[in-house]
Parts: sequence; C-alpha cells; structure tokens
Amino acid sequence: MEKETIVPKDFKLSKVKLQPTGGVQVEYKLTQIVENEASVLERKETCSRDIHPDLRELFEQLRSIVARAIGLVAFVPIMDEAPAEFREKLEALRSEMVQRVDVRGVAWSGVDEGEGVVITAVLETPNGLKTCVNTPRIKLAQTSFGFEEELERITSAIEDEVYAYLYKGKQAQLSLFGDNPEDEGADPIDMEE
Repeated sequence: MEKETIVPKDFKLSKVKLQPTGGVQVEYKLTQIVENEASVLERKETCSRDIHPDLRELFEQLRSIVARAIGLVAFVPIMDEAPAEFREKLEALRSEMVQRVDVRGVAWSGVDEGEGVVITAVLETPNGLKTCVNTPRIKLAQTSFGFEEELERITSAIEDEVYAYLYKGKQAQLSLFGDNPEDEGADPIDMEE
C-alpha cells in the first residue's frame, strides 16, 4: 500500500495542549481521499517529543492576548494619560502581569466567519498560587477586543507549526544537547497502514 501523503490544506487543528513533559496533545481533522471519495478523519495524538522553539515562542506571544482578554491589564489604556513618573511603574506592572500568564493550550471551534478560539492558561497570583483560566471564545472575524487580527496570525502559525511537528519532524534539536532523537524512534508520524 502506498504511504498516505498529508498536505497542510487537508489538516485542520481543533485543539493543542502543551504537555508538562515537553510534548503536545493534539486533536485534528484530516481530509483523506481514497478512490476519489473524500472522508474526514478525526485524530487525537499525544506526542512526547519536545516541541520546536518556534512553537514555544508562539505560545509565549499569546500571553499578552490572554492578559488583555481576561482584563488582567485593563489599566493599559490610561497609561498615556498618567503622569510620567507613573507610566514607568504602570509599564512594569503590565509586564509583570503578562509574565504571570503561562499559556497551555488553544482550542478552535466554528467555521469561516464563525471561527473562534479559546485559550487556556495558568495564572500565577500575587501570593504564588496558580489557577487555570480560559479566555472567552474569541471570534477571529470580529473586532471585539481589538487584537483579533494578531490572534488570527498567531493561531494560524501555531497550526502550521503543529503540522510541521507531527508530519515533518520539526521539533527541538536534542542533538545540540548530546541526545539523538533517532535513537528513540522520534520520526514524524508514519501514516503507513
């Protein structure tokens, strides 16, 4: 049997969650064509391979969006009106609040104009406790928060990076640290049946 070829346009990510051990848990759909008949396959995968730094950076970029979506940095609009001596303090506070957000996952739902995302994160409170937070569902085609275009760019890039992780073997380069992923069978997902 021929090896199945998956192309990015056939891949639709539904959910991605970073694992504490370094890998990801993903849910996605694939459109498969067999004998001129299309079918949609829903898959759930948990991969323990360390993610590539590009994917990690995209999750880091979501920190400020989560902070804005849950009102953690609601004071930012007044920063320009504040006296100069307070602007620095407010900027330091804003930066600290964003750093307290640890984005763990993204879930997509809806189609076309109704597509939206929910971002899951862990928020460290000022007293050191951690609590899980979810953003409201943010529709990408609307402008409710003012950052939807940026969010769409980041989430689209996350989908591309997860595809590359699963099907092209794009992951952290462990060989830089003396580990050889090939010794552990860390090949991209083999679609051969």
